[in-house]
Amino acid sequence: MKILIMMFLPLFVLAQSYGLKDFISHAAKTNGLIKAKALTVQSKQQEVEAAKSAYWPTLDIGADYSFQSPKYVVSPGETGNIFVSANLNLYDGGRKSAILKSKSFLHKASLFEKTAFEKSITLTIAQYYYTIQSLKATLHALQERAKELKAQIKRVKKFKLTGLATQEEVDKLQSVYENNQYTMENTKFAIESAQENLKLVSGLSAKHLRRNYFLEPKGVRFEWAEPIKILQANANAVGESAKAIDAGYMPQVNLSDTYHKSHFDDLVSMPGGGGGAFLVDHQNKIGLSVNMRVFDMGKMGKESEAVKYRKLALLSQLDQAKKEQRMNFNLAKSNLRTTRAKVRSAKAALKAAVSTYKTIKKKFEVGLVDDIAFLDALAQKTLAKSRYKESVYDYEIKKSIYYYYAGKDPKEFIR
Repeated sequence: MKILIMMFLPLFVLAQSYGLKDFISHAAKTNGLIKAKALTVQSKQQEVEAAKSAYWPTLDIGADYSFQSPKYVVSPGETGNIFVSANLNLYDGGRKSAILKSKSFLHKASLFEKTAFEKSITLTIAQYYYTIQSLKATLHALQERAKELKAQIKRVKKFKLTGLATQEEVDKLQSVYENNQYTMENTKFAIESAQENLKLVSGLSAKHLRRNYFLEPKGVRFEWAEPIKILQANANAVGESAKAIDAGYMPQVNLSDTYHKSHFDDLVSMPGGGGGAFLVDHQNKIGLSVNMRVFDMGKMGKESEAVKYRKLALLSQLDQAKKEQRMNFNLAKSNLRTTRAKVRSAKAALKAAVSTYKTIKKKFEVGLVDDIAFLDALAQKTLAKSRYKESVYDYEIKKSIYYYYAGKDPKEFIR
C-alpha cells in the first residue's frame, strides 16, 4: 500500500499544481477588480448606444383631466385630454455626432483600462509566482544546511565523549543550527504569505507550482502601452465634448407632430343648445421650429474653452507618459543585461562555494580546520545556492517587466 501511495503521490501533486498561465487565466475570470473593469466597459457601451438613439424621433403620450370653476362657454367645468406627440431633431449643428464620438472614445478608453489592469495583474502574479519559487529554493538550501549541521552535531558529540571535542564546539554548532531553524521558519512564513497573496489575486491554490519561464526577449518591437492609448482616447473624447458645446451656437431645427383628443363635461347651457359648438374635441398639429442662440454673454464659448484646456492638459500628460514609457523600456532592457550578468556571477559563486565547502568539510572531519572555518564554508554554500536561485527567478520577473514596457502582454511570452 505504501509503495502505491509513493507511486501515485507525484501524479496527485501534479494534478493539484498550476503554472503561471493557469494563474493568469483564472484571475481573468474570477478577480473581482477585473470584473469591475469589464462592467465599466459594458456601462460605456450602453452610453454609446444611448448616444446613437438620439438620432431617432421621440414619441410621447399623455393625458390629463381638469375641473374648472366658474365655467364659460369655451371653458367647460370638466375637460379630459389625451395626446400623442412625435418629435424629430432635423439639425443641431453636429451636437449629436460629437456626443456619439465622445462616448465612443470613452468606451475605447475603458477597454484600454481593462487591458492595462489585466497586464498589471499579470505582473503581480508573475512577481508572487517567482518569489515563491525563489523562497522555496532558499528553504531547500536551509533544510540541507540543517541536515548537515545535525549530522555534524551528532559527530562532534561522539568526539566529546572520547575527549576529542569540547562542549564549546557542540554549543557553537547547536547555536548555528537553532538560528538556521529560525531562518527556516521565517522563510516558511514568507512563502505562505506570498502563496496567500497569489491565491487572492488569481483565485487558485498556490501550494504547488509548475515550472514556467518567459521567452528570451529577441527582436521585440516597441509599441505604445495602454496608459498612452487611454490618455489619447480621453483627449479625443474631451475634444468632441468641446464640439458638442460649440454646436449650441448653430441653428437648431426641430419637427413635431402632435395629435390630441378631448372630452368635455359640465358645459355652459346656451339658448337653443349646442353648448360645445365652440369647443374643438380633436386636433393634429404639425410644427417646424428653428432657433439659434445669438447672445449668452459668452457662456457656452467659455465652457467650450474650458473643455479645450482640459484636452490640452491631457495631451501634455500624454507627451510626458510617452517619454516615461520610452525611459522605462530602455531601463528594463539595461536591467535585463545586468540581471543576466548577476545570474552568471551567482552561478560561478555557487560553483566556487560548493567546491570550497567540500574541501573544508573533509578537513574539518579530520581535524585539520576548526568549526569556524567549517561553519563559514557551509554558510557560504547555503547563501550561494539561495542567491543563484534568487537571481534566476529575478531574471524571469525582469523579463515580464521588459515585455510590459515594450507595450506587449507578458502572458503571451510564457513557456
